[in-house]
Amino acid sequence: MNREQFYHLLRASAEIVENQRAIRGIDVNAKPARILIIGSQSILGSWDDEYLPAYTTRSAEVDVAFMPTAEDEYAFDMPGQDLADLIEGYLGEETRFRDSFKVYAQGVDTGTAILPLGWESRLVRLEVPDQRTRTEIYCLDPYDLCAAKLTRLEEKDRLYVKSLIDVGDIQVDRLRSRVDMIHDPRFNVPLRAQAQDFLNAFGIQETRHQEP
Repeated sequence: MNREQFYHLLRASAEIVENQRAIRGIDVNAKPARILIIGSQSILGSWDDEYLPAYTTRSAEVDVAFMPTAEDEYAFDMPGQDLADLIEGYLGEETRFRDSFKVYAQGVDTGTAILPLGWESRLVRLEVPDQRTRTEIYCLDPYDLCAAKLTRLEEKDRLYVKSLIDVGDIQVDRLRSRVDMIHDPRFNVPLRAQAQDFLNAFGIQETRHQEP
């Protein structure tokens, strides 16, 4: 996925969501939606695909979640899930959007990812060119993203994080500190040990990007 495909999908997501919120009586200009990108493509919120390792942008999927406002909580029974389902219905894998543009959205819950404490304060606000709505779009901090991937450590997660470490985008010691900030019970002792073993396999690395 390149940056323009990423932006296109985000613009479409914002318009679909704001139309539905307006139908529900929400003033979308005064109280815009808050979209959160939590999957691997959230890296595009910080760094351009031109400079990222190819493995990090190979996915055609964007994981789209929502941080409901007070107005959403009033207008929807389950705002996070309802809006995620709406996005997937229009922009998901089995839609015309995917057929036309070769990328798609998966609607997810913010609780899907296991994240370090304080991740909300480190979100990267993304300004999308030509966006017609006032929707606020956020991406995970790259270190929080990589820490979340180390809580699963599937082969694709290992390759993703390794590619960023190998080119110097992610510093091992800083990532280790971020992993230590995860206190979610789903990240149990065996998984934590696997993550530490993975990080211990790397030597000292220098970053080529500063942490956002």
